[in-house]
Amino acid sequence: MKTAREWAAELAQEPLRPGIEVVPCQSGETTLRVDGVLMHSKYRPREEAFRLIESAELEPGKPVIVVGAGSGYHVRALIELGRSVVVVEPDRGVAKNAVEGALEGCDAPLHLGNPEVLLGDETFRAYVERGAQVFVHPPTERLHPQYANAVRGIVARLSLHGKRLGVAIVGPMYGGSLPLCTYLANAFKRLGHRTLFVDNSEAWALYQSITGTVESKNASGQLGSLLANVLEQWSYARVAEFAPNVCIVMAQAPVSPAFPLRLKKEKIVSAFWFVENWRHMPYWRHICAHYDSFFHIQPGEFEKKLEEAGCTNHAFVQSACDPEVHKPVKLSKEELAEYGCEISFAGAGYYNRNQFLAGLTDYQLKIWGTEWHARELQPFLCRPEKRFTADEFAKIVAGAAVNLNLHSSATHSGVDPRCDAINPRVFEIAACGGFQLCDPCKGLDRFFDPQSELPTYRDLPECRRLIDRYLPDDSERKAIAARARERALREHTYAHRAQQMLDFVVERFADRIADKGVRAQRTVSEIIERVGAASPLGAYLATLPPDTPFAQAALNERIPLMGAKLSHAEGVFAYLRELRTSAETLLEMFDGA
Repeated sequence: MKTAREWAAELAQEPLRPGIEVVPCQSGETTLRVDGVLMHSKYRPREEAFRLIESAELEPGKPVIVVGAGSGYHVRALIELGRSVVVVEPDRGVAKNAVEGALEGCDAPLHLGNPEVLLGDETFRAYVERGAQVFVHPPTERLHPQYANAVRGIVARLSLHGKRLGVAIVGPMYGGSLPLCTYLANAFKRLGHRTLFVDNSEAWALYQSITGTVESKNASGQLGSLLANVLEQWSYARVAEFAPNVCIVMAQAPVSPAFPLRLKKEKIVSAFWFVENWRHMPYWRHICAHYDSFFHIQPGEFEKKLEEAGCTNHAFVQSACDPEVHKPVKLSKEELAEYGCEISFAGAGYYNRNQFLAGLTDYQLKIWGTEWHARELQPFLCRPEKRFTADEFAKIVAGAAVNLNLHSSATHSGVDPRCDAINPRVFEIAACGGFQLCDPCKGLDRFFDPQSELPTYRDLPECRRLIDRYLPDDSERKAIAARARERALREHTYAHRAQQMLDFVVERFADRIADKGVRAQRTVSEIIERVGAASPLGAYLATLPPDTPFAQAALNERIPLMGAKLSHAEGVFAYLRELRTSAETLLEMFDGA
């Protein structure tokens, strides 16, 4: 970033553009009229500048980012008051007048033009890191409101860089999005963010009992709605108490369109992850515009539909894998007998899958999952009465020479040519180290190379040809699977998706996040660095996992109950725990009085 003095030399030969007029002042000084707007008073602009700065009530001691150079009087006033200043100006003509007038010979940094460049400017970043506050010159904001807001947003984004945010995730009672909640929450934790997962699945058994034991459909529906409303209130209470910066609601979560509006009142940025097929689940129309951000898994046509529904802050965020869960496993002899096969399929028995897999029964085939009804497939079903767990899925992948993937359809008898919603199995099989054949869902080739990482088929005959090609070639299958796994871990984990979500949210709502404030959360390893490993506190913390949050709740889980022999550090934290419990008890007593 150049100084005002350097800009004076560069702009010396540039004429003022039309619309900029130099206006003489009563005091003998000059000001500017830019597109009809006066930059300063026509009477005593220097005195007015000091009053303007005084009225701004800027925090003492902190640098100031000035948006709008004007004629430079307010910038000069800040400098004379001992402030460290950087100036950002959208108009070269205005800057020319300032650096040749009130800012003549000034060495304050000055940026002209596109504010996005500031994100990579080391000088500007250094000011933000020092806690700089933004002062917007009022006439400049009248002329360039979007520019002023852009600078505010950039400052907020930079101020949040590297910060650990608070993130809440509200999950459903049941359904395909439920496991994704856990993966996403774990990803945010691994990224170092303070994370809350509101797990509504605990109420699923109650929901089934309430709605399934009443014969009247009307009464059953009303009772189900009442429970869903209770869960929404519980979810809101949990989130509000946690006070995150961002709350991500997952598809099928039991919340109404009013939920994000309540979050907004708490300055919590809301987001929704719609991991559903928009053509089959139309409820997105009624909720998408209510959320600050709307994430989905189907780019293209759906994005146009979202715009038409009034949702402008939307982004394509694909599902992924969790390396802690989806990883290769070695099977025992007993497990190999149960899971070993030529071809496996793991998933629900949608119409097209029942039809398609009926054409593969001459292979050693094993099918895992529920809702498989085709008569000819019954001998190939494994535990058809229950869903498989993530651990069982890893064994399914490990036991099969070929892991077949076919995206679901309720209308097509085989491959759905319109399919544009990539399922999580694509990434999970790859991360588990399995060799996979998949139908060519639109956009799949942007995630995996069909030649070297994930071969695809367009119909049953091509699928059979690929099976016959790869089944006898163990080394080629392993090489392809290894490349797919490497790609999945490098680019397609839930940590990648979590970061993508945060980048999107922070870019658009950094000012709201910064205004709410970020609650600092350090890990025990960071505290050890501060207090020293040889100190009593450092020695105790060194016995804990290094990424453990340095917070009372996290430490409580690792401190024995009263009565056990405690170290000095454990005794201090145990005392603080009891002190807090006693204080909360007293507060409850007074609240009830």
